[in-house]
Amino acid sequence: MTGVGYPSPAASELVAGIFPRPTGITDPDVVLALNDRAETIERRARELATIAIERGDSWVQDFGDAPEAGQLYEKWTLEVAVGTAYLDRWSIDEAATFADDATVNLEKMAQRSRVLSAAQRARALAVNEETSVARAYVPSSDELLEPSSRDFGLDL
Repeated sequence: MTGVGYPSPAASELVAGIFPRPTGITDPDVVLALNDRAETIERRARELATIAIERGDSWVQDFGDAPEAGQLYEKWTLEVAVGTAYLDRWSIDEAATFADDATVNLEKMAQRSRVLSAAQRARALAVNEETSVARAYVPSSDELLEPSSRDFGLDL
């Protein structure tokens, strides 16, 4: 657990962004079963995230504005799925915001911390999208840009 002297697992080592993946399992049948379970949890989290986004659930606002459709939107949706995995895990039906959630044990506290980190990453995606859109050049015609041959009379 984070904050108790244990290192925080990398995102790739987490199922649905909140559950640590089991390690050191040598039985291939157990590994297969655990992988199937992880895929099921992640699929359910993504489906619940899609529903929450479409419904406009208030807690989704913790994750900032959704980027336009595309790769950033998909990343944003995966961050929202971390929130839905947490809500599903703790059977929270009426979440207004994650900031108001009371933690009662270390497991819940660690998972809530992961959700808050996911929300922060999601908000950063929206900021990154705004920055990239502001800097993008969209040509107004199909003509190629050519260097200007005009002489401005500057001696450099």
